Amino acid sequence: MANLESPPTLPTETPGAATPPGGWRRRAAVRGTLFAYIAIAVAVLVVVNIVVDRHDHTWDLTKGHVYSLSPESVKVVKDLRHPLRLIYFDHSVNFSHAKQFLARYARQSNRVHLQFVDPDRHPDLARKYKIQDYGTTVVAYGGRTQLVTTLSEQAITNAIVRALKGGRKTVYFVLGEGERSPDATGRTGYSALKAAMVAENFTVKTLLLAQHPQIPADCSVLVIAGPTHQMVKPEVQSIAGYLNRGGRVLFLVNIETSGPLVQYLTQQLNVALKPDVVADLSGVGRLFGASKLMPIVATYDQHPITSQMTNVATIFPFARTVAVGDSTTSKATVKPLLETTPQSFAATAIANGTIRVNPATDQHGPLTLGVAGTLPPPQGAKNPRSGGRFVVYGSPDIAANAFIGFGGNKDLVLNTFNWLSAQTAFISIRPHRSKNTPINLNQQQMHLIFWLVLLALPLFLVLCGIAVWWQRRRA
Repeated sequence: MANLESPPTLPTETPGAATPPGGWRRRAAVRGTLFAYIAIAVAVLVVVNIVVDRHDHTWDLTKGHVYSLSPESVKVVKDLRHPLRLIYFDHSVNFSHAKQFLARYARQSNRVHLQFVDPDRHPDLARKYKIQDYGTTVVAYGGRTQLVTTLSEQAITNAIVRALKGGRKTVYFVLGEGERSPDATGRTGYSALKAAMVAENFTVKTLLLAQHPQIPADCSVLVIAGPTHQMVKPEVQSIAGYLNRGGRVLFLVNIETSGPLVQYLTQQLNVALKPDVVADLSGVGRLFGASKLMPIVATYDQHPITSQMTNVATIFPFARTVAVGDSTTSKATVKPLLETTPQSFAATAIANGTIRVNPATDQHGPLTLGVAGTLPPPQGAKNPRSGGRFVVYGSPDIAANAFIGFGGNKDLVLNTFNWLSAQTAFISIRPHRSKNTPINLNQQQMHLIFWLVLLALPLFLVLCGIAVWWQRRRA
């Protein structure tokens, strides 16, 4: 029989045998590298969490930035000089939504401090701030408090502005010569303006100048809103004396404004007024449903009133031109505020309510529709900024109920009041209500979405599964 050679035996490692030289070092190096990677990953996560916690930031990608603060709110919060407390009183189960909303203010400044209180668990705080309703926010600043029962940006920001301003400024609307009334609720009335002014910490009153020629001592701003009858000389003299003593006046003149008031504006205040009506033939007004006698303004001059009004349009229905005059004797310093488009004309052919535009003879745009001016301080005044201030607009309808909600009209008028009352820190663009923008789908689009979701997507997933199974089987 042939000798069969037995296969060689392989060496086996027996328990307790000596480890080959360098083996334990390799295993230690691998484990050390693994631990180092884990430590680095943990350190990165810790650093990222610290950075995110200290530098909170969000991105609002919604149309119209529904979940972001408006420029005015951001400006007001960033300009805080003292701590601002926002204390929200409600059931604890409702804190989540309030925290998300009020955090928008806290992200803008480290001076904003948030606090959320359940009035049932802390009745002492509820009594201290006189809380009557759930969902009330207390705005506390500089020892002044404001209560807000609506969790909205307009309500919270207006409350912050009121707390910052402190004492209320009183505005008097002159009546007696057909002027617009702040209490009138019709389309030409000013009730909507009055509500907006009250929200910004103004007190609104009326004054019959013919019966009370002496302007009240608490008057911060006097308003002459579109008189349809001529003001008599004693009334105009009262206004002139008030301005010369450092008063503040807003003139809203219309086509009918004439007589001593126009003479005073022209001769003493260096404001050029012509008996014309502005017509805009550019066609821009059609985009907003306006006629050619409602010029749209989007060009603003450099002035504190209009400094924040970029990319904002205003409408001036049935306006007359108001420009800087050429008087050499007037002590007033006058600057233009806004202009119409180059395709506008100052029509002078007005008969029986019919207005005709003649491009060949009528003055063409841009046309100035508003000016702002200052007077030197009264003799002996200690404050060099105590001189009179005035603003003249060529249309009282810019503040009427029918038009104040258009574009930037309300911002323009409220900015005017803030400048006249020397509260320029609050000039900006007011927060607007968020608009509902639903998605409207036609029948064909709805069918397409139906088949994509219920048929195409499931079929695609099934085919992907079959492809993976086939690849594994071939492997």
